[in-house]
Amino acid sequence: MGGVRMFAVVAVAARAMLPCAAGETVSLDVTREMRCDVLVVGGGPSGFSAAVCAARHGAKTILVERNGYLGGMATAGLVGPFMTATTPKGETQLIRGFFDEFVRAMEAKGGAIHPSKAKIGSFSSYRAGGHYGMTTFDPETFKSIAETTCRGAGVELIYHALFVKAETVDGRISAAYLATKGGIWKVVAKNYIDCTGDGDVAFSAGVPTVYGDGKGDVQASSLFFRIRGVDKAKMDAHDAECRASKDDKSRFYVDEIKAAHDAGEFPIWRNKVEVYEGLDGTWIVNMGQSEDVDGTDPKQVTEAEITGREQARIIVAFLRKYVKGCENCELAVSADNLGVRESRRIVGEYTLTVEDVKSSVRFPDSVFCCANHMDIHRKGRVEYVTRKTDDPYFIPYRSLLPKGIDNLLVAGRCASAERPVMAAIRVMPPCFAMGQAAGTAAAMSVKAGIAPKDLDVAALVAALKSDGVYLP
Repeated sequence: MGGVRMFAVVAVAARAMLPCAAGETVSLDVTREMRCDVLVVGGGPSGFSAAVCAARHGAKTILVERNGYLGGMATAGLVGPFMTATTPKGETQLIRGFFDEFVRAMEAKGGAIHPSKAKIGSFSSYRAGGHYGMTTFDPETFKSIAETTCRGAGVELIYHALFVKAETVDGRISAAYLATKGGIWKVVAKNYIDCTGDGDVAFSAGVPTVYGDGKGDVQASSLFFRIRGVDKAKMDAHDAECRASKDDKSRFYVDEIKAAHDAGEFPIWRNKVEVYEGLDGTWIVNMGQSEDVDGTDPKQVTEAEITGREQARIIVAFLRKYVKGCENCELAVSADNLGVRESRRIVGEYTLTVEDVKSSVRFPDSVFCCANHMDIHRKGRVEYVTRKTDDPYFIPYRSLLPKGIDNLLVAGRCASAERPVMAAIRVMPPCFAMGQAAGTAAAMSVKAGIAPKDLDVAALVAALKSDGVYLP
């Protein structure tokens, strides 16, 4: 369902008295009030997917984003390509539905390579394992197609607005407050979807959350950047030599990094050269790393972003000296936003466990499946939790439903899952799938006049399958 929708917008001069954690109240002068069926906070892959799917299922939907464009980590974070949407060896595409539709729309504009065409080596990094079915895309094409898709579905977009506070009454969110250049805006919705990544809406509403490992430790963060001036023929030739001569053929330029470490020319705790070919002649670099960054603390994020840009210069110097094909490379652009791998995740109606994933448990309320590997990024290494099967594993709808708040759903890396599982499903294709499930469910529950947790899951699953979601 598409077309232009009408939203209730009221210019007001009101004052909201909201409770604080210490039991006091804070006064917010409200300059505008808006009403809708579904409010989505956060315009990354999960958020804009949720908004489009909610609107297509008949809900008057508002999407709020703090940047001046959509895409989140895909655009502001320059994270790419989309990590795999397929089985580990690329035989079957698991994440389809809205994700596949969006990728094909970008591909039609020359702005993406479909995962079915992704091969190890070109575009998918010089690694022999784990990188099948990746999706190379152009961030500017992402922005354009995302906006066109939202507008075509009738989603109301609000940029440059930062979520401030959720007002709750009797286990429901009664309003969300946004900080804008035009003052504090109040949005009253029937259902809310938290796609902030950090679980900001859920946390503000009083939903129980877990931070990192529960003891204060979080995965390392990275600032992505792009380089230009790479000689691909030289890179390919060196890669072929490595695969022919080294026992561990998945480790590209590991010896060179060690040599640079020993010479004091690479003081960054990464042990792989991770570069991905872009569509515009630039190459994506994922080699910077900052440890112990609280993604919910602006001061810590600021310091990590400054450090990330300093690391980018060091990494470029390393590439120029040690990596064949990069002798003349130079920094093209660094990301606007730090790539935070982990902060809060909600305690939901169900917490997806490592054993569930290892055993490929099929839930009655499964809303999508994937096969992404479980990895924890730590200082100097990545720890993997292995599975004995390549079969897909399933994500239940209940993992998107926070405990304690009836009209809130979440999608993205704040979903309810054990830490290693979150590390797998936080990447972008699963986030698209979570967004599609949350948005569809939010709209269906509004139409039925019931809470999302009371939705007929058989009807939800049927609707998702009808919209192209793959559930074998």
